[in-house]
Amino acid sequence: MTASFPSLPKVDVARGARLPRVCIASWEIEGPSRNAGIGTAYTSLADALKRAGYDVTVLFLLGCHPTDGNMIDWVDYYRLEKGIKLIPLPMAHEPRIHAAWASSVSYHTYVWLKAHQHDFDIIHFPECQGLGFYSLLAKRQGLAFNDATFVVSTHGPTFWVKEGSQDYIRNLGELEIDYMERTSVAAADYVVSPSQFLLGWMQQNGWELPEHTYVAPYVLPQGLLSENPAPRNSKTDIKEIVFFGRLEIRKGLKLFCDALDELSAENRDHKFHVTFLGKETQLYGRSSIGYISDRSKPWTFGWRIVGNKNQADAIEYLRGAGRLAVISSLADNFPNTVLECAGAGVPLLASNVGGIPEIIDSADHENVCFEPRPDMLAEKLRKVLAVGAHSARPSASFSDTERRWVDWHTSLPRRAKSDHAARQQRKNGRESIFPLVTVCLAYNVSGKGADSTLASLMNQDYPHLEVILAECGSDGTTPSQLKSVDGFKDREVRRIYRRGFEIGAARNAAAREAKGEYLFFVDDHTLLLARNAISVFVQVAQRVDADILTSAISFFLGSSMGASENRLEHSRRPFLGGDAATGAYVNNFGSTNALVRRDAFESIGGFSDEAASTLDDWELHAKAALQGLRIDTMPEVYVWQREDQNQESLVHSLVNAVRSARPYTSPNRKIAPAMEQTLSRVMLFGQGLKFERDANIGTPLSRGEQGPAVTG
Repeated sequence: MTASFPSLPKVDVARGARLPRVCIASWEIEGPSRNAGIGTAYTSLADALKRAGYDVTVLFLLGCHPTDGNMIDWVDYYRLEKGIKLIPLPMAHEPRIHAAWASSVSYHTYVWLKAHQHDFDIIHFPECQGLGFYSLLAKRQGLAFNDATFVVSTHGPTFWVKEGSQDYIRNLGELEIDYMERTSVAAADYVVSPSQFLLGWMQQNGWELPEHTYVAPYVLPQGLLSENPAPRNSKTDIKEIVFFGRLEIRKGLKLFCDALDELSAENRDHKFHVTFLGKETQLYGRSSIGYISDRSKPWTFGWRIVGNKNQADAIEYLRGAGRLAVISSLADNFPNTVLECAGAGVPLLASNVGGIPEIIDSADHENVCFEPRPDMLAEKLRKVLAVGAHSARPSASFSDTERRWVDWHTSLPRRAKSDHAARQQRKNGRESIFPLVTVCLAYNVSGKGADSTLASLMNQDYPHLEVILAECGSDGTTPSQLKSVDGFKDREVRRIYRRGFEIGAARNAAAREAKGEYLFFVDDHTLLLARNAISVFVQVAQRVDADILTSAISFFLGSSMGASENRLEHSRRPFLGGDAATGAYVNNFGSTNALVRRDAFESIGGFSDEAASTLDDWELHAKAALQGLRIDTMPEVYVWQREDQNQESLVHSLVNAVRSARPYTSPNRKIAPAMEQTLSRVMLFGQGLKFERDANIGTPLSRGEQGPAVTG
């Protein structure tokens, strides 16, 4: 059963109150993005805030790569015509970011926003694509943005779009994005959805919604409101039926064509023609234009495609005499197409799915809405062609909606400071505790990287630390290369010897000897360059109640013991944390260099004793995630790892890679009930991979190559 969420609160604005500075960070915005729903919603909000006197900045997350026009021209247009700063997100080429598209853009966004965090009081993100992921993680972990308020607006998550489009999960990036979207919503200070419908869908699909979750319609784009709205009972004679929306399955293109087939088969003297007003997409691996052309062969009326109009031009076209807009979506949240038609007084038919009925006055549902079936749409079209069409009235006043959005923004910085003060009071009310942390450094006795790692540990400022050095290696006669540990002064340092054992067994042995509440595993060839690295790990782990905490890693070339200017950072790897779905295919949890709660480590069962490469971290984290333990990751770099070009690597060996799948396949595996939905997403991706492979080799939905059974 889903809950009902409150409307955006009404706020009384004090005269002379300072208006907060607002940043809208979006990968869609009107102008650089043509015919984009998210872009329309945020552009309308930005314009409304600017009209009310707010300082508004739009951070365009596709950088200097708009889907329409030239970015320099759009920057000038926003500055001169709107008075709004439009900033294309800078994306530095160095260091190279090891990440998929969405997580890479999210990371660059975090880097820029952190550098400008004192320039904004409120930062908006859409949930779609999850590009606020790392910024929201940093806020939740207390690493940045203490004085900023994050507002995440829900428009349509990736898996919701896939579900509505009846499409497969086609690449690993979509699994990552799903996790980033879910985490962004859960970590937001405020979540605002235009519909109750989408929030209900999120609840049913296991999303965590924050305490401050509200429903508020989109702001209507300026200039769309009809100056002379038609009387409620008036009708318009229709000469042109216009499919209004992207030319895709989810928007009802096939449904619309099926209904036209029914009208055409009646062999009447049709006195109307049809227009497809929307952007071309791909359907079943081919152009939607080609699809419409094939479907049109039996039609007995004229038709055309108009795909080059922006939002304002499209509405102006629909305002023309005798035109009916049809929005035949199979799944939709709060489409701007319906909102704009209601505002402009355009005659309309719209399917009754998702949040569409929430846009339209309930008194107009019977005349305007239809069940998304070809026969139901065809019947509605026959009726409007015979007796005329109605325009739809909105369920909420457009002016009231805009005023509520604008006024609400004035209260957010005040509320953020109040929430921060309450958190500080709770924090200060607790006794200051520095739990004992045991550093477990397992290293191969024949290696040469442990000395520099040990030196960086000696420099740590955490006051309650013990260190266990576990020597391992296949040669029991090789003398230890590790130098004296006298630099640790009053900290306890112990050595244990596991000669002839692999590194996984050595780590487990160190954990058994540990006295700490937390275990900090660190590899040789690794440096903790920040003196407060372990301190930050502990503080963040306590703040977010993490069972395992990892951080981004920087890879460098050069000597670990040399001067810092001789160390060249050539790449950086941010992680996602507890993404168990993506974790079935790639390690996005984090590295071995992690802080682990001791009782969690014991629950997991430790590392595999046979582990001989860095893939043992993947296996350990996967087991933890499937058990429902909390894995968090910090976007800040606290771990530096030297790349040894001469060191033999087993990371990509088949034997070790297969071991990473054991948490998902072992017959005695432990899986938390909440992981069932996660495993269903793993299956959807596997099915998508097979479909893509079959399609590429020309055998869709095949059973694969099969030969005779081999016996004996």
